[in-house]
Amino acid sequence: MRIVAAFILLLFCSLASFADTFVVCVGIGNYADDRVHNLAKTEKDAKAMAEFYKRATENVITITGRYATKSRILTSLKSQFSRAKSGDKIIFYFSGHGYPGGFCPHEMRTLKDGIAYSEVVDIMKNSQASCKFIFADACNSGAIRQKGNGSGPEIGNVVFFLSSRGNEYSMESPFLANGYFTKHLLRGLGGGADADKDRRITVSELFKYVSDGVRSQTNDRQHPVMWGKFPDDLVVVSYSQK
Repeated sequence: MRIVAAFILLLFCSLASFADTFVVCVGIGNYADDRVHNLAKTEKDAKAMAEFYKRATENVITITGRYATKSRILTSLKSQFSRAKSGDKIIFYFSGHGYPGGFCPHEMRTLKDGIAYSEVVDIMKNSQASCKFIFADACNSGAIRQKGNGSGPEIGNVVFFLSSRGNEYSMESPFLANGYFTKHLLRGLGGGADADKDRRITVSELFKYVSDGVRSQTNDRQHPVMWGKFPDDLVVVSYSQK
């Protein structure tokens, strides 16, 4: 895995002022349905994100490949995020196939087999955590708004950080260890997005860094999307060297 210098030098990582962080990372490369084309980087993406957060917390669940069924994913989200208390942070990361309004688990064959955004949001809304993030590296992931009225599901204080617009593919390169979105997300979280050098990565800093990087490397064919109600200075991660 390629890691920028700032990430290598990250010796101790503390996630803002939050008491603890609870993470579920999912990556699916091969699907049960033979009609679905396989993905080369997605499971590596999930493992790389998990390793990043393991530097800060022991509360990380990683689910990949055939184990990433709808039942297992939703059960893991419920059990993991129910442990969070007020002041904590919860994070769901997904890399795999997506459809407008949801994620594709390993066994998906029809839309009813999918994991709708609303299902994930309902679980996260029931958590006592103060800060809630969804990172998704999946095609059509930006199609959170309902057609016709420009609105979306009631997401409360959940921040959606999505790899592409609703009508776009989330792209991979055979020459990179991770998908374009996850590559820049990792680099941004690792320090690259710290525009003002205060060792705190805010959502606005992270979005600009990831968006600029993805758009540049894909020749403006992929555009990350961020959605939710949150202040621009909301801290995603802070770090320090000791």
